Amino acid sequence: MTGQRYIESLQDGREVWLDGERIDDVTTHPAFSGIVHEMARIYDLQHTDELRDVMTFPSPVTDNRISYSYSLPTNYDELMARKRNSELWMQESFGQLGRTPDFCSSVVCGWYDVRDELDKLAPRLAGNAADFHRYCAENDIALTHAIGDPQVDRRSTTMGENVAPDNPWVGVGGYALENPDDDQATALKVTKEVTGGIVLKGAKQLATLAPLANECLVYLSATFAGRSQNEYVQWFSIPMNTPGLVTLCREPLSQNPGSYGHPFSQRFDEQDAMMYFNDVFVPWDHVMMLYDSDAATRLLGRVNVLAGYSSNIRLYERIRTFVAVATMLAEANEINEIRDVRDKLGELVSYVEMIRLAIRGMDADAHLTSGGVMVPGDGFALGIFAAQISKRVLDILQQIGGMELLAQPSENDLANRELRPYLDKIIGNGDYAATEKRVRLFRLAHDLCMSAFATRQEVYEYWHRGDVTRNRSNLYGRYDRGQVVERINKLFTKPM
Repeated sequence: MTGQRYIESLQDGREVWLDGERIDDVTTHPAFSGIVHEMARIYDLQHTDELRDVMTFPSPVTDNRISYSYSLPTNYDELMARKRNSELWMQESFGQLGRTPDFCSSVVCGWYDVRDELDKLAPRLAGNAADFHRYCAENDIALTHAIGDPQVDRRSTTMGENVAPDNPWVGVGGYALENPDDDQATALKVTKEVTGGIVLKGAKQLATLAPLANECLVYLSATFAGRSQNEYVQWFSIPMNTPGLVTLCREPLSQNPGSYGHPFSQRFDEQDAMMYFNDVFVPWDHVMMLYDSDAATRLLGRVNVLAGYSSNIRLYERIRTFVAVATMLAEANEINEIRDVRDKLGELVSYVEMIRLAIRGMDADAHLTSGGVMVPGDGFALGIFAAQISKRVLDILQQIGGMELLAQPSENDLANRELRPYLDKIIGNGDYAATEKRVRLFRLAHDLCMSAFATRQEVYEYWHRGDVTRNRSNLYGRYDRGQVVERINKLFTKPM
């Protein structure tokens, strides 16, 4: 995939709506153009002499170069090569893009990993997971996913009322419903099977990057997989320009295209959307699973392993970005040697180090699955940690930045000849270049910790791995406490 090819691939007649208006071309609309061109820039890195072999490898069946995002590692070295590509995507986007192409491509690799299980469930779908992986890899398809249903009833219940209590992915996507069938009036379902495929009607949420992806992977988080009516259970992929598929976007967070006042939101507002299926046809070769609630829950953990790995690498780069910006703010205000400030900076660094060491632990626990894919060890607890610190990192940046984060001049203010002398005196102490640098730094920090974009990022970080309370409960439920409990019980038998 090149940047230009990516841009052209989005000009395909897809039905995208924003603020009551149908968008004819998402690549030129100001709400999307920033992220589109940022994605295109990173895609182009795959073709540079410096990074070609870091980001891609030769296809075993064609002359194409395949993104490492679609690699199926069979040993530790191959897994580390995959990791280096993930690191590069996350570094280039400062950890701000939860739906880089590296994320959902990993889900397709997960589908491939459970291909034998899927083939047993439905012989007529045999081979689809392997064939679909090959198609995506050879064409470097940009993917998103939609795994949640519209939540009319968000009442939470105790663990395991509608899904297996030992499944670590229970609750991913939000609170579990008291009865997951309650929302079936709006949830996506198969209405009929026809020659060549299935027809679906209903809605899916929340599909991040949907208007900017080539295809969407549709499956169910464990929260929603426990359906008593099997027509609501399906795993498939669908091109975003499929007739009858409607994408409804939220209000954009990017502002003032071309301005340096919002450097992160301009580049990395990846959009979140609801998708409505109005009698949409999906061909059999794009269907991976149908009608099996138990399998949809049981296989989810394996499907998401590599995607979770990618997400944790992104988290590492995101918190590193906070450390860098916090340091720059402290130095700009000449408070970097104050003990209380260094305490806060040290807290951020401690988060970075905990994440780094956790990822190294995942690397050390790498193993081959029954599907023959080398995957990292369990990173479920790290997802819980991400939710725990999601708000705290914003708080620290706000505290170090102080009141200056609230009121910084705009780009037009700095360009105004009448205002500029005052601004140079007040902000730059008479230094023209210092004024510009300081304003840009504080505007960037504001975008990272106080803007609408910053709030969206914090909410995303908290929720996209699921309800943290439920996840902690599930983690406790599967943690092996037996050995230590046994040793303590033996201690009770010994004399004082």
